[in-house]
Amino acid sequence: MTAAPITDPTPTPHHDISTAGLITALESCWAAIRAQHPEVPAAVIVVGSGSPTKPNQGMTWGHFAALRWQAGDRQLPEVLISGEGLSREPEAIFTTLLHEATHALADVRGIQDTSRQGRWHNKKFATLAAELGMSTTKDDKLGYSPCTLTDLTRARYKATITGLGEALRFYRHPEPTGEAKTRTNNNNGISCECECPRKLRISQTAFEEAPIVCAGCGAAFLPEDIDRDTYEHPTLTTGTDRADDNDDQADDDSEDPMVFYDPTGERYGLPTYPYKFAPDGLLTRRQLRARLLRPGGQEPAAQIMWRRGKRIAYLYRLDLALPKRTATAAQRAAIDKALIARRTCPTCGQVKPYYLRRSLGECFDCTPGGA
Repeated sequence: MTAAPITDPTPTPHHDISTAGLITALESCWAAIRAQHPEVPAAVIVVGSGSPTKPNQGMTWGHFAALRWQAGDRQLPEVLISGEGLSREPEAIFTTLLHEATHALADVRGIQDTSRQGRWHNKKFATLAAELGMSTTKDDKLGYSPCTLTDLTRARYKATITGLGEALRFYRHPEPTGEAKTRTNNNNGISCECECPRKLRISQTAFEEAPIVCAGCGAAFLPEDIDRDTYEHPTLTTGTDRADDNDDQADDDSEDPMVFYDPTGERYGLPTYPYKFAPDGLLTRRQLRARLLRPGGQEPAAQIMWRRGKRIAYLYRLDLALPKRTATAAQRAAIDKALIARRTCPTCGQVKPYYLRRSLGECFDCTPGGA
């Protein structure tokens, strides 16, 4: 009698792990971004470690580096997506790619959008991020680095984000860094940076007495935990205040246009942006008319505020706009008839080359005393 072979009825699970499929999905996302914004350069997409090297550092989700790869006679930038960040939602990973695309756009245009060795994201970064369809919030240590997709951007890249989600099958575990050591004192003074950035250490007493200004960039040397945009010191300003001599220059909010940066609408009740900071896909009525479009009954999606809040322009979604109505022949004839009636004098019955003033009720020739 021969015993039957023993078989395991439960098959061994097999997961289709493909790093090539992941890279292809990330490259497709970058191609979709470039299709909407051709100025964003081609780049080499890599996946690597984003774990911090020190316990007091944060996780890195992405990184942009210019001219890191050589392809024939071309030099290409590098966009790194951390393996640890692949555990997030697809939309968050795509937001990281769009964040790095903002740095790439700044590099192409020669704009310095960061300082402090790339950690602090300034207002120029916020402007470019809005152009690419993101809203930014201000962080005390990173500046305008935190980004979120606007509703229009989310709808525009919906298929791309869905495709990315299908390729997310694995992620990298963070590397252990140990516990951070806390110091009770610091005998080395305060570490400060300028916008160059260059570093120096000064004592707390010397820093509080007066800021030290860099002769190269003209910016003060400040510690990393101080917000450069809001820092004020009596000795930091130079020259005299001539606002009384030229009130027109003081009326354009050039001193701080970001006072109107409220992408969530928490402060002004409607998503609000400074002048020329409107995200991509939002247009004013005048801009819609230039494209032969109209709002089509939609409510304002956001607004622009400038001149200390005295000027407001509502923004409408471009994807919800409708073609501008074309007047019929009968409507055009009625408009022409009404315009001729405004130029016809009821006293002499002549059609004048100008519109009659309502205050006079007749042409200048029939008015006593003339024009």
